[in-house]
Formats: sequence, C-alpha cells, structure tokens
Amino acid sequence: MQVIISTILSMLLFLISAPLVLTTDVEVTGIPNTINGLPVGTIGFVGTFEGLEGVTITANGTLNEIFAQAQRDHPEWKPNFTHPGHRGPPVDRTLISRAENVGLEQEHKEQIYCWPLAGRPDLQRADSYWVDRLIELMVAVKAEVYVPRRTCNRFVCLGDATAYLCNENDREVHFNSWLLATYVGDIRYTCLTGWNGKTGLVCGLETDTDRWYVHVNKQIPNC
Repeated sequence: MQVIISTILSMLLFLISAPLVLTTDVEVTGIPNTINGLPVGTIGFVGTFEGLEGVTITANGTLNEIFAQAQRDHPEWKPNFTHPGHRGPPVDRTLISRAENVGLEQEHKEQIYCWPLAGRPDLQRADSYWVDRLIELMVAVKAEVYVPRRTCNRFVCLGDATAYLCNENDREVHFNSWLLATYVGDIRYTCLTGWNGKTGLVCGLETDTDRWYVHVNKQIPNC
C-alpha cells in the first residue's frame, strides 16, 4: 500500500509534462498542435482534494500539475486517498454512487468505442492497473472541471495510462470531476482485454450526447 502511494505521488509531482500520444494532425516537438482536429486546450479547475477540505483551489492545467501545486502550497497535506486496487473489472456502481445527479449522468452517456479504434492504429492499450489508479485519483478530487470550447485537453496521466477530455461544442462545458471518473470507469469495464488474472489492457472512448467525450489510452512514453 505504501509503495503504491509513494509511486503515484512521485509521478504526480515530478512527471507532469510527458508528451501527448493522442495526435493525428500537426505535431510539434513534445506537444501536438491539435488532437482529433481540435486545438489543444487547458482545463479549468475549481475545488479541492480529499484531505484539503475547506481549501478552494482555482487553477488551470492538468490534474497532475494542479495536484503538484497543491502539495507545494500545503506542505502539511499528506494525501492518503489511494486505495488498494481491485485487480478485476471494477464495479461501475462504486463510481456512479459518488457522482452527482446520477440519473442525469446516465441519461447523457451515449456510446463506448473500444480498441482497436477505426482509423486510429496509433492509439494503444494502457495497463489496467494504471487506469484503476486514474479512477482512484479522480474520485479523490472534489471539483468542477471547465473545458474550453472546441478543444481537446489531457486531464490526468499516471504510469502508462492517460485520460483526455474533448469538447466539440462552441461553448465551454463544465461538470463534476466524479462524473468524469464514471466515464473512465465505463471504458475500463467495457474495453478491458487480455485479462490474465491480475491485470489487462484498456483503450477506448465514451461519447456524451452533449458533444464531448472522454478518451483513455496508452501514454508513450510513460508519464
């Protein structure tokens, strides 16, 4: 347990700027200009983490960057929200129970697409162990996430797994971070392949009727 916590915290603090992999359009060194035809954007964050109740963080950037800044600003904070990972497919109800407006959240989910994705041979599967860690971290966030109009944004990255938010609307969209965790959980549950009794591989995306989607895939190189 302590080893898992130490590993995740180290990655969040020191490895927050790995190059993106979800690229098909114009690419520059390290960071693409576009993802799936949409310009790269930066999410907004208003909220806090478990263990920092009463502290409101307002920031822009990846969850990794925001987490690292929170640790610098509050050195007394000792995060302990990482839980022992279940090694099998997650129970989606566990995530849904933590999302606000559960009925509305379910109503707006549209379609899940799993690896291999048509026209996207570049997207590969991440280790399900690290996808589980993404979910645990997102569930520990208590925040509203703001996604700029017509942008794709890397939200969080751990190990070899990364999650993106893409907004195809001509307006900013925002939602509770726990809601995002349920989308990643859906992808983890539905798109799991190669299960060997301990771990498997995951890559996929889930669309929403409000014209935004969540994407989970392998990060190359690792975060």
